[in-house]
Order: sequence, then structure tokens, then C-alpha cells
Amino acid sequence: MRRSLITGVNGFCGRHLVKRLVAEGVEHIVGADLAAAPADFEGLSAYHQIDVSDDSQVRHVLQVSCPDTVFHLAGTHQGSGQAIYVVNVLGTVRLLENLRQISPHARLLVVGSAAEYGDVPPQDMPITETLSCRPSGPYGISKYAATLASLDYARAWGLKVAVARPFNVVGAGISASLVVGALLERVRIALETGVESPEVPIGNLDTERDFIAVDDVVDAYVKIILAGCWGEIFNICSGMPRSVRHVLETLLSYSARTVRLRVEPGLLRRSDVRTSYGSFEKARRAFGFVPRTDMGTALREAWNYAMGTHR
Repeated sequence: MRRSLITGVNGFCGRHLVKRLVAEGVEHIVGADLAAAPADFEGLSAYHQIDVSDDSQVRHVLQVSCPDTVFHLAGTHQGSGQAIYVVNVLGTVRLLENLRQISPHARLLVVGSAAEYGDVPPQDMPITETLSCRPSGPYGISKYAATLASLDYARAWGLKVAVARPFNVVGAGISASLVVGALLERVRIALETGVESPEVPIGNLDTERDFIAVDDVVDAYVKIILAGCWGEIFNICSGMPRSVRHVLETLLSYSARTVRLRVEPGLLRRSDVRTSYGSFEKARRAFGFVPRTDMGTALREAWNYAMGTHR
């Protein structure tokens, strides 16, 4: 990897990936994102503000960056259904087609989501890549469509593309749109009130999810690119379920003040799946991926960042 392009670089995982590529000694790292370039971004050789669903903008950034590796992290699960489909599906297809025309020998990692599997019954746990996908809602469906398009380009055109399916990623800078990030945001706001024992509204804490540290996730992204397993899908997960309650209690153990929890009916969802977790066995066999980051460490880093005490 000498010249890498990262779409969605200004997101949670994008920033961690930049640090990892710098540590890997990548000479030229170009970032692309819908947001304007932040003043505090380090490690990039260039930054392009683009809309990945705009064909001319995608073509331009590929022409000027001349990447040999591309990490496609750009995507959204917020906004209208139309907006989600346009970014996640059309944005991915724009990238695939322009890469085919401009840099057909470049290596491409498309980041999908565990949401592509949909609701999985207990007897099918842990979730493997061979499980049939039954996504619901614009996000899961759009991510699955992007995966199918990516695999089709690998098959039909010989494009060097692989797909990663991360589960619930945690770490410093986690977005408030994700469950752990949302909990951290509520706790931060509560603590800033100055109340001795502030109260935080919560939903269902007894669901179990497969949480994985962001450092392990970006490690997997790099390993996939280097392994050359084109036309393949890989789960990126811890392989074990953890309750949201356990995660929140771990986070609150870092607080100097007591935080009280209050169940908010509006935050309860009847559709919540009780338990969901995956298997990373395929990734382990293919390129030696094994999660190594202690979850307590990842949660501590997420806490410190959210509370503004990180360095």
C-alpha cells in the first residue's frame, strides 16, 4: 500500500483507519468525505469534500489521487429512506464503476454492516457469512444491495473488491447515532448539569450485542486489503454477546459521580432482538484475524473522548 484513498474519512472508523495506515507506513493517504475538512485532521496528504453519489466528483477524486488501495467507509443510516439508498447503494456503484474505468487494478474494501443479516433466530447464532440475509429497513437493505453490487463487480469484471461486515464498533469518537455513543451523550449531558446524582433516560438494556473495539476493526480492514481475498465477505466481530446493560455499567464505573438510570418508555422498542452475535472464524482462517483489544480499554477510551478527558 503506497497510495490509499478513504471515503467517509471524517467518520468514527475513518479517523482510526488513518492512524493505522500512518503506522503501517503508507506514503500517501487521501481522505474524501461529505463534510468540510476539519482543522484537526492529521495524517492525510490531501482531503476532498465530495458527495459519493455524484459521479463526476467520484471520478475526479480517483483521477487526482491515483490510489492503489481504496477503503470505502462512506455511508449513512440517517435521514430519509431515499437519502440512505442514494448514498449507500448509488454511492457504492459510482465508486465501483469509476474504479473499474480509472484504476481497475486497485484494491477495494467495501464496508458493509451486520445489519445486512436482519433479525436472526437464536438457533442460527453465531452468525456466519453463509447465513441468508434478510435485512429490513433502508439501512440494512441498502448495505446488502451495495454488497451484492460489489460482489458482482468482482465476478463480472475481475475487480479486486472484498466486503467487511463489522458488528457493533466501539471506541474513542464513537458517533452519538450508535447505541453506545447515544448512551455516552446522554451521560455527558447529565453530568454537565452539575447535579450531584444526575438521572439518565434509558431504553432496553437487556439486549445482547456483539461489540468490537475500533482498533480491531481497522486492523481487520488492513488485513483484508493485504490478503487479496477478492469477491469474499468477512464478518468483523468479537464472537461473543455482551448486554447493553453490562456495557453501560462499565462506562458508568469511570464516572466520579453516581449516575441514576431511568427507563424512558419512548426509548423502548418491541422489535429489539434479544441476542445477536457473529463468528469471525472465516476471517481468522483467511488472514489470521483475532480481536485483541480488551473491551474495557475500548470503553474507557470512548468514555474519555466523550467526556473531553482524552489526550
